[in-house]
Amino acid sequence: MIYSIGYERTTIEEITRIMKEHNIDTLIDVRSRPYSRRPDKYEFNKNRLTARFHDRYLWRGNQLGGLPGPATEEGIAFLTREESAGNILILMCLENNPRNCHRYQDIGVRLLKSGIDVVHIHDGIEEKTSEIIKEALL
Repeated sequence: MIYSIGYERTTIEEITRIMKEHNIDTLIDVRSRPYSRRPDKYEFNKNRLTARFHDRYLWRGNQLGGLPGPATEEGIAFLTREESAGNILILMCLENNPRNCHRYQDIGVRLLKSGIDVVHIHDGIEEKTSEIIKEALL
């Protein structure tokens, strides 16, 4: 299972709670640059996430980041392998709304083609990539 979340409107405590509630094994940071420039979000800098989650935090922005272009095939293959092995992952970036983020626009859509329907958590709701696509087509 793969989830996604943006930290724009949440806290590290809330993400920790969501990880526990969903039995998430690993937080995968998919930001190209693993730090926040916002003073109120410094807790989301790579060094602080590593200190908090230890080996449950993994920065993969070099393969899965949205800048300068789409995620690499190697990055998508990594997620597919991890999910197939039964690992529960959560992809994290800044944007709250997945419609405005490469977690949905790139990664989620590409994983759906492989049969993995990412669950995007935002604003107290959970919606799958397939549901967002269906809504966009209406």
